[in-house]
Amino acid sequence: CRVTTPSPSAPVTNLRLFQTMAGAEHGGAELCFERLAIAFQGTGMTQQLMIKPIKDRISRLTAAGIHVTGCRFSPLLAAVHRRQIVNAIHRSKPDVILSWMNRATMLTPSTSCPHVARLGGFYNLKYYHGCDWLVANTTDIADYLIAEGVPKDRVHYQINFVPDGREGPVFEGPRGDEPRSDGPIIGALGRLHHNKAFDTLIRAFATLPSGMLWLAGEGPERAMLGKLADELGVGDRVAFLGWQEDPQAVIRGLDILVCPSRHEPFGNVIAEGMACGKPVISTRTNGGLELIEDGVNGLLVPIDEDRAMADALGQLTPNMALATDLGENGRTHWQANLSPQKVTSDWLAFLEKVAG
Repeated sequence: CRVTTPSPSAPVTNLRLFQTMAGAEHGGAELCFERLAIAFQGTGMTQQLMIKPIKDRISRLTAAGIHVTGCRFSPLLAAVHRRQIVNAIHRSKPDVILSWMNRATMLTPSTSCPHVARLGGFYNLKYYHGCDWLVANTTDIADYLIAEGVPKDRVHYQINFVPDGREGPVFEGPRGDEPRSDGPIIGALGRLHHNKAFDTLIRAFATLPSGMLWLAGEGPERAMLGKLADELGVGDRVAFLGWQEDPQAVIRGLDILVCPSRHEPFGNVIAEGMACGKPVISTRTNGGLELIEDGVNGLLVPIDEDRAMADALGQLTPNMALATDLGENGRTHWQANLSPQKVTSDWLAFLEKVAG
């Protein structure tokens, strides 16, 4: 494993970490996993990763100098894959094991090494009985774990980080060669799924007389959302961008970012917007309430109320001074709480404690 030289501002560690992740090709938790693994590599940590054999993810991680092994994490072959994982653990001799979400945690065998599991939702705890520590990325999830009987001194709250979003490429439009339309560019990113409530956003957007709505993501509601936009007469102003590998490039091209979710434990996209210095409107999900102080560093609206969301859009679109203030205050919140340097340092302090 190639060990990178830490930057002057990065914490330094001699920890040996073994991580397991059985996530999908795309997703918020998967993106956080990749970012954290690469950030750890910049501290001098030695890592061994065992993940699903997703070619692009393996390429990105190995390009950062991380040792990655593929595992299919199939419950039907649980005994085989547990043996594969335990053999890799014995070879790498880690100080700490870190598993991500249900399947990887369930299939990561108990060893003499401390086992930490990271949760990004209100998961069924039957998958986590063999863990020594549980890490929650929101205070609500941490409270849930304690309420479910996990000892308080074995629950650790650790927020996600997102990289600095002020610099980098800007997504110019669906084809990259279209002139900017009149009115604001409003956007949302995520899986096109009922939980994300892009239908509510389209209904709210339809009340605006001008502007564009960019929806970045793929999912089962793509056809329904396109039909809804056409029925509301805004089909020519709603652009479906598909899955975007660089979410911040899309956000940099927006005037306003919206997180309209019905359910959002954390809300990575909100943090991404703050890192980019963009004004964010979010529903009052767990994630929205975790990150946004209403009227200070963003706007909060009730879940599934398109009229309230339309009012929020109507409040910002004619008042870009307010939008700018919200964006700058969000950026300040990111610097204090969600930056790579802050979160990586906090993670390392916790893992050093676990390793003893």
